[in-house]
Amino acid sequence: MIRNYPLGHLKISSGDMGQVLKFIEKRIAESKRTYCIPLNLTKYSISKKDLKLREVINSADLIISDGIPIVWLSKKAGYQDVYRITGIDLAEKILSRSKEQGWKLFFLGASPENLKMATKNLSNRFNNLNIVGSHHGYFGQHEIKQLIKSINASNADIFFLGLGLPQKEHFLHDYFDKISVKFCLPVGGAFDVWAEVKGRTPRSIQRIGMEWLYRSFYDKSRALYILKYGLIFLRDFLFYKK
Repeated sequence: MIRNYPLGHLKISSGDMGQVLKFIEKRIAESKRTYCIPLNLTKYSISKKDLKLREVINSADLIISDGIPIVWLSKKAGYQDVYRITGIDLAEKILSRSKEQGWKLFFLGASPENLKMATKNLSNRFNNLNIVGSHHGYFGQHEIKQLIKSINASNADIFFLGLGLPQKEHFLHDYFDKISVKFCLPVGGAFDVWAEVKGRTPRSIQRIGMEWLYRSFYDKSRALYILKYGLIFLRDFLFYKK
Protein backbone atom coordinates (compact mmCIF):
# COMPACT_ATOMS: atom_id res chain seq x y z
CA MET A 1 0.00 0.00 0.00
CA ILE A 2 1.33 3.40 -1.01
CA ARG A 3 1.28 6.10 1.67
CA ASN A 4 2.08 9.79 1.26
CA TYR A 5 4.00 11.34 4.13
CA PRO A 6 4.75 15.00 4.92
CA LEU A 7 8.40 15.88 4.27
CA GLY A 8 9.16 19.47 5.17
CA HIS A 9 7.31 21.71 2.71
CA LEU A 10 6.62 18.73 0.41
CA LYS A 11 5.55 15.11 0.73
CA ILE A 12 6.99 11.73 -0.24
CA SER A 13 5.48 8.34 -1.07
CA SER A 14 6.28 5.02 0.51
CA GLY A 15 6.93 1.85 -1.43
CA ASP A 16 9.61 -0.06 -3.29
CA MET A 17 9.70 -0.50 -7.06
CA GLY A 18 7.33 -3.47 -7.03
CA GLN A 19 4.75 -1.69 -4.88
CA VAL A 20 4.95 1.46 -6.98
CA LEU A 21 4.45 -0.51 -10.21
CA LYS A 22 1.42 -2.29 -8.75
CA PHE A 23 -0.03 1.07 -7.72
CA ILE A 24 0.47 2.47 -11.24
CA GLU A 25 -1.01 -0.62 -12.91
CA LYS A 26 -4.06 -0.45 -10.65
CA ARG A 27 -4.61 3.25 -11.33
CA ILE A 28 -4.36 2.69 -15.08
CA ALA A 29 -6.69 -0.33 -14.97
CA GLU A 30 -9.23 1.75 -13.04
CA SER A 31 -8.77 4.72 -15.44
CA LYS A 32 -7.83 6.97 -12.53
CA ARG A 33 -5.75 9.76 -14.01
CA THR A 34 -2.45 9.94 -12.18
CA TYR A 35 0.92 11.60 -12.42
CA CYS A 36 4.12 10.77 -10.61
CA ILE A 37 6.81 13.24 -9.53
CA PRO A 38 10.39 12.00 -9.12
CA LEU A 39 11.77 14.11 -6.27
CA ASN A 40 15.47 14.86 -5.99
CA LEU A 41 17.62 17.30 -4.01
CA THR A 42 17.50 20.05 -6.64
CA LYS A 43 13.73 19.87 -7.04
CA TYR A 44 13.30 19.85 -3.26
CA SER A 45 15.40 23.01 -2.91
CA ILE A 46 13.89 24.94 -5.85
CA SER A 47 10.35 24.21 -4.66
CA LYS A 48 10.97 26.16 -1.46
CA LYS A 49 10.55 29.36 -3.51
CA ASP A 50 8.84 28.12 -6.69
CA LEU A 51 5.25 27.89 -5.51
CA LYS A 52 3.95 26.41 -8.77
CA LEU A 53 6.52 23.62 -8.52
CA ARG A 54 5.61 23.03 -4.89
CA GLU A 55 1.92 22.87 -5.69
CA VAL A 56 2.28 20.34 -8.50
CA ILE A 57 4.47 18.11 -6.32
CA ASN A 58 2.07 18.20 -3.39
CA SER A 59 -0.90 17.53 -5.69
CA ALA A 60 0.66 14.36 -7.11
CA ASP A 61 -0.70 10.95 -6.18
CA LEU A 62 2.82 9.52 -6.26
CA ILE A 63 6.14 11.20 -5.35
CA ILE A 64 9.13 8.88 -5.64
CA SER A 65 12.55 9.46 -4.11
CA ASP A 66 14.71 10.07 -7.17
CA GLY A 67 17.86 10.59 -5.11
CA ILE A 68 19.52 9.13 -2.04
CA PRO A 69 19.41 12.50 -0.16
CA ILE A 70 15.59 12.35 -0.24
CA VAL A 71 15.75 8.84 1.22
CA TRP A 72 18.07 10.12 3.96
CA LEU A 73 15.66 12.94 4.81
CA SER A 74 12.73 10.50 4.81
CA LYS A 75 14.55 8.16 7.19
CA LYS A 76 15.34 11.10 9.47
CA ALA A 77 11.62 11.93 9.46
CA GLY A 78 10.93 8.36 10.57
CA TYR A 79 9.72 6.86 7.29
CA GLN A 80 11.45 3.51 6.96
CA ASP A 81 9.39 2.39 3.94
CA VAL A 82 10.66 5.07 1.53
CA TYR A 83 13.08 3.68 -1.05
CA ARG A 84 15.13 5.14 -3.84
CA ILE A 85 13.39 4.84 -7.21
CA THR A 86 14.79 6.96 -10.01
CA GLY A 87 12.49 8.35 -12.66
CA ILE A 88 14.41 6.71 -15.50
CA ASP A 89 14.43 3.31 -13.77
CA LEU A 90 10.67 3.53 -13.19
CA ALA A 91 10.17 4.57 -16.82
CA GLU A 92 12.10 1.55 -18.05
CA LYS A 93 10.11 -0.81 -15.82
CA ILE A 94 6.91 0.66 -17.27
CA LEU A 95 8.24 0.22 -20.80
CA SER A 96 9.14 -3.39 -20.10
CA ARG A 97 5.55 -4.08 -19.02
CA SER A 98 3.76 -1.95 -21.60
CA LYS A 99 3.36 -4.59 -24.31
CA GLU A 100 2.02 -7.19 -21.88
CA GLN A 101 -0.39 -4.62 -20.42
CA GLY A 102 -1.40 -3.26 -23.83
CA TRP A 103 -0.39 0.29 -22.90
CA LYS A 104 -0.11 2.96 -25.59
CA LEU A 105 2.69 5.50 -25.20
CA PHE A 106 3.22 9.16 -26.06
CA PHE A 107 6.66 10.80 -25.78
CA LEU A 108 7.27 14.54 -25.44
CA GLY A 109 10.73 16.05 -25.11
CA ALA A 110 14.33 16.33 -26.36
CA SER A 111 15.44 17.56 -29.78
CA PRO A 112 13.79 16.07 -32.89
CA GLU A 113 16.95 14.09 -33.66
CA ASN A 114 17.42 12.75 -30.13
CA LEU A 115 13.75 11.90 -29.73
CA LYS A 116 13.79 9.96 -33.00
CA MET A 117 16.88 8.02 -31.97
CA ALA A 118 15.54 7.38 -28.45
CA THR A 119 12.27 6.08 -29.88
CA LYS A 120 14.14 3.73 -32.22
CA ASN A 121 16.43 2.46 -29.47
CA LEU A 122 13.58 1.90 -27.02
CA SER A 123 11.47 0.11 -29.62
CA ASN A 124 14.36 -2.25 -30.34
CA ARG A 125 15.17 -2.78 -26.69
CA PHE A 126 11.61 -3.39 -25.53
CA ASN A 127 10.36 -5.34 -28.54
CA ASN A 128 8.30 -2.94 -30.65
CA LEU A 129 6.57 -0.68 -28.16
CA ASN A 130 3.15 0.68 -29.02
CA ILE A 131 4.25 4.31 -29.39
CA VAL A 132 1.17 6.13 -30.66
CA GLY A 133 2.69 9.61 -30.80
CA SER A 134 5.66 11.81 -30.05
CA HIS A 135 6.75 15.44 -30.22
CA HIS A 136 10.06 17.15 -29.59
CA GLY A 137 10.48 19.48 -26.64
CA TYR A 138 11.18 22.68 -28.59
CA PHE A 139 7.69 24.11 -28.92
CA GLY A 140 6.27 27.56 -28.31
CA GLN A 141 3.36 28.68 -26.19
CA HIS A 142 1.24 29.11 -29.31
CA GLU A 143 1.70 25.41 -30.15
CA ILE A 144 0.52 23.96 -26.84
CA LYS A 145 -3.19 23.85 -27.72
CA GLN A 146 -2.49 21.79 -30.83
CA LEU A 147 0.01 19.63 -28.96
CA ILE A 148 -2.60 18.73 -26.35
CA LYS A 149 -5.05 17.88 -29.14
CA SER A 150 -2.45 15.54 -30.64
CA ILE A 151 -1.83 13.81 -27.31
CA ASN A 152 -5.54 13.32 -26.72
CA ALA A 153 -6.18 12.15 -30.29
CA SER A 154 -3.53 9.45 -29.86
CA ASN A 155 -5.56 7.80 -27.06
CA ALA A 156 -2.30 7.19 -25.21
CA ASP A 157 -2.42 5.55 -21.80
CA ILE A 158 1.03 6.68 -20.69
CA PHE A 159 2.73 10.02 -21.29
CA PHE A 160 6.46 10.51 -20.75
CA LEU A 161 7.31 14.19 -20.35
CA GLY A 162 10.96 14.97 -21.06
CA LEU A 163 11.38 18.71 -20.53
CA GLY A 164 13.78 20.51 -18.18
CA LEU A 165 13.32 21.55 -14.57
CA PRO A 166 10.95 23.18 -13.73
CA GLN A 167 9.42 23.36 -17.22
CA LYS A 168 8.02 19.84 -17.16
CA GLU A 169 6.46 20.31 -13.73
CA HIS A 170 5.01 23.67 -14.75
CA PHE A 171 3.59 21.99 -17.88
CA LEU A 172 1.88 19.42 -15.66
CA HIS A 173 0.59 22.14 -13.34
CA ASP A 174 -0.93 24.12 -16.19
CA TYR A 175 -2.14 21.39 -18.58
CA PHE A 176 -2.52 17.99 -16.92
CA ASP A 177 -6.26 18.52 -16.45
CA LYS A 178 -6.59 19.04 -20.21
CA ILE A 179 -4.69 15.87 -21.17
CA SER A 180 -6.67 12.61 -21.27
CA VAL A 181 -3.83 10.15 -20.57
CA LYS A 182 -4.13 7.76 -17.63
CA PHE A 183 -0.59 8.13 -16.30
CA CYS A 184 2.13 10.73 -16.73
CA LEU A 185 5.76 10.46 -15.68
CA PRO A 186 8.20 13.38 -16.06
CA VAL A 187 11.47 11.84 -17.27
CA GLY A 188 13.69 14.91 -17.63
CA GLY A 189 16.72 14.16 -19.81
CA ALA A 190 15.96 10.45 -20.17
CA PHE A 191 15.33 10.73 -23.92
CA ASP A 192 18.89 11.98 -24.39
CA VAL A 193 20.15 9.00 -22.38
CA TRP A 194 18.02 6.60 -24.43
CA ALA A 195 19.32 8.27 -27.60
CA GLU A 196 22.81 7.46 -26.24
CA VAL A 197 24.03 11.05 -26.51
CA LYS A 198 24.26 11.44 -22.73
CA GLY A 199 25.26 9.03 -20.01
CA ARG A 200 23.77 8.46 -16.58
CA THR A 201 25.59 9.41 -13.39
CA PRO A 202 27.91 6.50 -12.47
CA ARG A 203 26.30 3.96 -10.13
CA SER A 204 29.05 4.47 -7.56
CA ILE A 205 28.17 8.19 -7.36
CA GLN A 206 24.45 7.41 -7.19
CA ARG A 207 24.94 5.01 -4.28
CA ILE A 208 26.58 7.65 -2.08
CA GLY A 209 23.98 10.29 -2.96
CA MET A 210 26.35 12.74 -4.62
CA GLU A 211 24.77 13.11 -8.06
CA TRP A 212 24.24 16.82 -7.40
CA LEU A 213 27.94 17.35 -6.63
CA TYR A 214 29.00 15.24 -9.62
CA ARG A 215 26.80 17.35 -11.93
CA SER A 216 28.40 20.54 -10.60
CA PHE A 217 31.78 19.32 -11.90
CA TYR A 218 30.75 18.35 -15.43
CA ASP A 219 28.15 21.12 -15.95
CA LYS A 220 30.15 24.27 -15.18
CA SER A 221 27.33 26.59 -16.33
CA ARG A 222 25.12 25.28 -13.50
CA ALA A 223 27.77 24.53 -10.90
CA LEU A 224 26.99 27.45 -8.58
CA TYR A 225 23.27 26.73 -8.69
CA ILE A 226 23.75 23.03 -8.03
CA LEU A 227 26.07 23.70 -5.09
CA LYS A 228 23.61 26.26 -3.76
CA TYR A 229 20.76 23.73 -3.86
CA GLY A 230 22.98 21.17 -2.17
CA LEU A 231 23.72 23.56 0.69
CA ILE A 232 20.02 24.45 1.06
CA PHE A 233 19.16 20.77 1.34
CA LEU A 234 22.04 20.11 3.76
CA ARG A 235 20.77 22.85 6.06
CA ASP A 236 17.26 21.36 6.03
CA PHE A 237 18.64 17.89 6.65
CA LEU A 238 20.79 18.90 9.59
CA PHE A 239 18.03 20.89 11.29
CA TYR A 240 15.02 18.81 10.22
CA LYS A 241 12.27 18.44 12.80
CA LYS A 242 9.12 16.37 12.44
